Amino acid sequence: MSDSTTDDALDTRERMMLATLRVLGDHGYAGLSIQRIADEADLSKSSFYHFFDDKDDLLLSFLDFMLARYGLPFEQESPDGPKAELDAYLAFALDGVTGDIVIPLDDFDPGSGRPYVALRSQATFDDDYRGRFTDIDANIHDRLADVIERGIDQGVFRDVDVHATTELIMSVMLGSLFRRATSDQVDVDAVRTQLDTVLESHLYADD
Repeated sequence: MSDSTTDDALDTRERMMLATLRVLGDHGYAGLSIQRIADEADLSKSSFYHFFDDKDDLLLSFLDFMLARYGLPFEQESPDGPKAELDAYLAFALDGVTGDIVIPLDDFDPGSGRPYVALRSQATFDDDYRGRFTDIDANIHDRLADVIERGIDQGVFRDVDVHATTELIMSVMLGSLFRRATSDQVDVDAVRTQLDTVLESHLYADD
């Protein structure tokens, strides 16, 4: 395959992924179809079957795409240290602050969590989705644990149980993301204030 053909295929795949994001954000899982995504991407429906077997194959690939390209602003270590990295995780999950993430859809809020929650709900009864979200959780857990371990090594965090602390933080993060995506009655400031109190007493080392 020539380089130009490869580039065209990548461009087409990205158009499909971004169209999936928009349709999922606008219509949810129930309103999502390959035809609707094809219309949004200005592509033929048949072109999708060159890449994907069916809608669920497309959506599982979409999860991988979003995690790799836009999902978390934490791929690199921050020059400001582990505490700043942890704060970026919390700001993303609790407040929808996306940092340097830029998604080329003018009217889409990447911090809303809606597409993520819409797809994660499928994991309650579909083993393929459950397996993929289990992998995603493990990926996030490993990144958070690495931040905490480096913080301990650098003396900015206390010598805590890394696994248990990571589980607590992840549960608060994902719980907040779900509530923000599905309710208008979430007092994020109160959650963040109480979480900061816990972290100050349990995790952050004394200055």
